[in-house]
Amino acid sequence: MASEAALSLRGVVVKRRGRTVLGIDALDVGKGLVLGVIGPNGAGKSTLLAAISGLLPLSAGVLRLFGNDLAGPGARKARRNIALVMQAQDVDPRLPISVHESVMSGGYARRGWFRAPGAELSRRALEMLELVGMAHLAGRPLGQLSGGERQRAAIARALAQEPSVLLLDEPTSALDWRAQRDILACVAGLRQRLGLTVLLATHNLNSLESLCHEVLCLDAGRPVWRGPAAEALNAGRLGGLYRAEVAVVTHGGRRVVLF
Repeated sequence: MASEAALSLRGVVVKRRGRTVLGIDALDVGKGLVLGVIGPNGAGKSTLLAAISGLLPLSAGVLRLFGNDLAGPGARKARRNIALVMQAQDVDPRLPISVHESVMSGGYARRGWFRAPGAELSRRALEMLELVGMAHLAGRPLGQLSGGERQRAAIARALAQEPSVLLLDEPTSALDWRAQRDILACVAGLRQRLGLTVLLATHNLNSLESLCHEVLCLDAGRPVWRGPAAEALNAGRLGGLYRAEVAVVTHGGRRVVLF
């Protein structure tokens, strides 16, 4: 039986300076599933997530969250159920904000910026830090975290918003291999525990089979393939998508992509 659609896109177009940078005729993402979004740089991965999150306006089309039009009445309230985690970024070590305070700021999307945070938001921030394995660093200055720790804090901040849909834009970019593995394992655990629907834009092709239910390939802003994650690691398809020589080999019981 098909899963209820958490997100539904119909005729979605995003233009920049008159040029179409994203064009999706139809896309549904089932509730509680992980959709991996892959493609070369400039394929439209970040644009897709930004459009869904509301950071980029649609030039045309309809985007629905659990049947609610995200451009219609009540759209602002509905969008609170979507949280976006951007790529890991450097933070000034002198920034006078603690990890706990940073995560609490994620709850302002629901509470509003002009309401005192209160004990409930503080408690939720600590709970989210516990979920991502960062509670012991709650009092540390945000700028003194490692790259992997900052990304975990960013995920906890997004979760403090209490979303039903989590958008991850290359969450393992610029992280070492162990931090990448830990972040993706964290995402898998959170998805299962919290019942999240996840869209993951990534260049980490070797995580697709273990983390995602389905994979969407984008090229020049257009979908060129979508299917089960188990079928995504196809050397011919990936070679054409990335315009590179690609091999898929089996190692230790799992398939690995080699460029």
